[in-house]
Amino acid sequence: MTNKQEILKRAVEEARAELVKAEAELQKFERSPENFRYEDLDDAFDDLEWTLSGRASEDCEGSYNVGDDEYRQEFYVGDKKYVAILYKIEYNRHDKRYYYVDGSKFRIEDEDGNVHTP
Repeated sequence: MTNKQEILKRAVEEARAELVKAEAELQKFERSPENFRYEDLDDAFDDLEWTLSGRASEDCEGSYNVGDDEYRQEFYVGDKKYVAILYKIEYNRHDKRYYYVDGSKFRIEDEDGNVHTP
């Protein structure tokens, strides 16, 4: 391997590492509770169940990938903080390789631990 080739490979590795870091920071920003504000719990239910189901489905993309057991998203209604939880996620698969979300449960909890269901 030539010196130029080694330098270029190192540059590519460093760029990939920076990309991974930037993508993680972007995801952290996009999932910040301040970006999820709703007028009422009904609006939150509609949007967040869809959002969390989408995250579970995205995590299944590609062969042999399966999502997490639970997904959470903190959010606000007015000044009160809540957490939306997608749980008891059932994964199924096509051709023993490609997983998909086959079912799940959804709830919202407030700061006091009260549970709200659709």
